[in-house]
Amino acid sequence: MIVPMKKITLLAVAAEEDSVLESLRSLGVMQVGRFGAVSGASAAVNDRLLSVRRVISALEKFAPETEDFSCSNGEKVYETASAHLEQLTARELELENISQRLKAIAMWGDFDRALLDELKEKGIRIVLCAGSQNVYEKISADPETKLCRLISSAGGKCYFAVVSEKGEDLPEIKLSPEDDPRKLSAAAEKINNGILALKEELFCDAGELQALRAYEKTVAAELEFERVRDSLDNHEKIVSLQGFVPVPAVEKLRSRAAREGWGLLITDPDASDDVPVLLEYNRFTRWIKPLFDFLGINPGYNELDVSGGVLVFFTIFYAMIVGDAGYGCLFLAASGAGMYLLRRKPAARLPLRLFFLLSVFTVIWGALCGSWFGVTWGGIPALSNASVKDANIQAFCFLLAVAQLTMGRIWSSLRSKNFRKVMADLGWILILWGNFFLTLRIIVWQGEFPLFMYWLFGTGLALVVLFGVNWRDVADVFQFPFAIINSFTDILSYIRLFAVGMSGACIAASFNGMAMDVAKASPWFIIFSVLILIAGHVLNLVMAMMGVLVHAVRLNTLEFSNHTGLTWSGKQFRPFAKQDTEE
Repeated sequence: MIVPMKKITLLAVAAEEDSVLESLRSLGVMQVGRFGAVSGASAAVNDRLLSVRRVISALEKFAPETEDFSCSNGEKVYETASAHLEQLTARELELENISQRLKAIAMWGDFDRALLDELKEKGIRIVLCAGSQNVYEKISADPETKLCRLISSAGGKCYFAVVSEKGEDLPEIKLSPEDDPRKLSAAAEKINNGILALKEELFCDAGELQALRAYEKTVAAELEFERVRDSLDNHEKIVSLQGFVPVPAVEKLRSRAAREGWGLLITDPDASDDVPVLLEYNRFTRWIKPLFDFLGINPGYNELDVSGGVLVFFTIFYAMIVGDAGYGCLFLAASGAGMYLLRRKPAARLPLRLFFLLSVFTVIWGALCGSWFGVTWGGIPALSNASVKDANIQAFCFLLAVAQLTMGRIWSSLRSKNFRKVMADLGWILILWGNFFLTLRIIVWQGEFPLFMYWLFGTGLALVVLFGVNWRDVADVFQFPFAIINSFTDILSYIRLFAVGMSGACIAASFNGMAMDVAKASPWFIIFSVLILIAGHVLNLVMAMMGVLVHAVRLNTLEFSNHTGLTWSGKQFRPFAKQDTEE
């Protein structure tokens, strides 16, 4: 159920704004309707939060998170780790500069720069030169050249040292005062040792990740406080704040306002208001919450809560796409192990329960179809007999389609309570059922179209034309024929459940066959046969999961949503409240 909201305007004394915000945060029932311009204080806290997150991201690369909660001061850990990271960045940059300098003089080898400078002071000038082979040979043959030695050659160039009277005419490569390979190598080694020491420090800092994450939550809460403060409208001695509160929590706010001396204006939200959405799940529908959270979707405030319907159909779609009882047993074992290993992690409880539910239905569907790791065994004849199973599964796909889309239209009608809308939806339902029988006759069991199918189409079209088309709107009239076509393609779209499930079964059977052929070739190849089986079924499982994300999710968020009138445009209700800073 989508919990109804009230729009709140809160009035308080400006001199008490800090205590007002602290009290409002401790109550934790109001979401601020709009945020004001970012103040300097908010910007500073935001910069600190970004910095803390960068430090956490950097520390995660040094060591895995420890299990036991650290009692260290998170702020001190941040300051220390931040300083270590800054030093590490500076030293790595310095090392990179030295490495680039060493690379630039690498062609001269490991020469003694001090000796070169000493000889120069004594009047013996050794000139380092670079040129082509012809240039080198010409200088070597010059009578005025006292000494010419080739040091190295690369890329068509020769690097050589010359002792000559006419140094100004030589292709000299001048070295900077810092170009001393021995000093540079010693400096690089010293910096490397410093980097290793800093990494040891950061490894120790990474052991305090939990304290640092707790500090991150503290800074995030501070930022939220400052942003809410920015949202206060100042009216000299009075400040005001607008937001939304769930109807069941309004009395709590009234009670606190009476105690604190606040003024409250409580109204219904306007049509133009961006009202947050709070979904209230029951013991059945809460199982689908992890999927909604994973996808980051919520129905709009004025839309339907379809969580129950999505749970039922998504579970069936998942089972049909995976389609193998053996895979379902693996998932069942994995979910059971996860429930045991993560029994102290409340956040993991609901996702694992959903995974358990999906695995149970996968086992049931796979067993009905007689599919166990790509091997046919058992099952009911209607879903396992090769001569009839494909047609029956296709028919079941289309039955799921018309059932889900009809449910969407019924829910949309009940929500609207508008006669024209109800009659139009009734017309679309009749068209959907006409499309259902049409697909059966075209794809599943070819034959003559039944007479009642024409009555379904005729009556449905008449109702939609009379009540569902705005003949004053040219765009609506133009889109009407395409809407009729789309209603047929929406039914047809559910055949993807059969296609993806069948492709998974074929892939599993193919890898089984390959493994058997390899094993029959020689007893020595059994190990390769086992590897083929493992690799093939792992690949098939990955593809099945991708199929669930692409197809099972799409059918619920596109085809079904279109017929229900859902846009999934809602923003989750996030009240201004104190955050738990402990892991």
